[in-house]
Amino acid sequence: MVGDSTVAAGGERRPGRFLPALVLQRWALWRLPRRGQVCYLLGVDALAVAAVVLAALRFPPLPAMLGPFALLLGGMLVSAELARPVERHREDTLLGPGVDTPWIFAGVLVLRPGLAVALVVLSALHQWFRVRRRPGYRQVFGAAATALAGLAAGAFLTATGVRPLGEALDARTVGLLTVAGVVFLAVNAALVTGADGPRRPRDAAAGHAFDAAMTAFGLPLAWAAGAAPLLVPLLAGATVVLHRGGLGAGRRDHVTLDPGTGVLTAASWRGAAEARLDRLGGHGPGPAVLLLDLDHFRLLNDRYGARIGDAVLRAVAGTLRDEVRAADLVGRSGGEEFAVLLPGTGAFDAMAIAERIRLRIASTLVALKASGDGPQFVGVTVSIGVAGCAAGGLADALPAAETALLRAKAAGRNRTVCAEPDVSSS
Repeated sequence: MVGDSTVAAGGERRPGRFLPALVLQRWALWRLPRRGQVCYLLGVDALAVAAVVLAALRFPPLPAMLGPFALLLGGMLVSAELARPVERHREDTLLGPGVDTPWIFAGVLVLRPGLAVALVVLSALHQWFRVRRRPGYRQVFGAAATALAGLAAGAFLTATGVRPLGEALDARTVGLLTVAGVVFLAVNAALVTGADGPRRPRDAAAGHAFDAAMTAFGLPLAWAAGAAPLLVPLLAGATVVLHRGGLGAGRRDHVTLDPGTGVLTAASWRGAAEARLDRLGGHGPGPAVLLLDLDHFRLLNDRYGARIGDAVLRAVAGTLRDEVRAADLVGRSGGEEFAVLLPGTGAFDAMAIAERIRLRIASTLVALKASGDGPQFVGVTVSIGVAGCAAGGLADALPAAETALLRAKAAGRNRTVCAEPDVSSS
């Protein structure tokens, strides 16, 4: 087991830290509790790759489509950047692209499959690097599901002979384009539901409305991309205004980020967690709460200075964001303390997630300024308390998790302890 003191490592290469082995070891997909879910996610990914290759070979891109593609790509990236503060805290809906959805659906309507899927891939990459990082397997699956949904909608349009850029948009054309939008939404929803299970209608209604509105906005964008390119910037601005104005009721409102780590502040985390628990209303498993405290952080801060301490806190916060789902809530509850709400997670799975987080943090290192023979990297370990949210909600769960955290620290630190008696992992 990794020791509970500050980790200082020299510059020598660690054994077994080759890049392929590191990627395979840290890919969270392999740590999912259900093997069937792993097979399903990989199957959808493989199906998407095969379908894209076949569609691109059957319908290769045309040079005339490069102009509309560049226009849609530019509008998508600009609107995504403008909406980034909202997108970072929007709760997941069934359509992962969020504000990129109208641009992707417009690409489905006016581009050949290869270029349309390129919009999906570039959207996913932009979300990964600029918006928020979900676990890698979820990011890949989301792009695969969106790509398959777009291919299904495109196949429908091909079968019906619809031309979105025709001179006239008669009632039949508009009707068939609307059906194509429904196909796009339905296929994506079916694929995501197959991975995560159905959502309660009351919880899913706002997300469905957001997805439908964003998809519908792709119709005028598709027409403007070919018939009136000068209208595209105006439509892009309207998309951002609608998005930021609350078109997606599934986003988290009134949140404040901790400037040092980029996660929610203590007050915002508490408010968002209570709102989430109210919406869940006691249905389904969980949720659970994790309280994390960095071991001997003050000693690290005193020895290496506040700049390195802040870098370690940022690294820990980044690890937390990477290891939890997009629907989970991560907040900084104190100077070196963090809190995580895990909706729909029973005690067993919460302990597994907490252990995974503990091990990842123990292997997370921050580079130091080179100083002769001194250490070149520094890191910390973490103690974690886990508690389930029963009828008492956070009022009972937080003290229980705090008690479990104190037990973890008293037992030697760098371990995970559940609030239930006699259940611990180290």
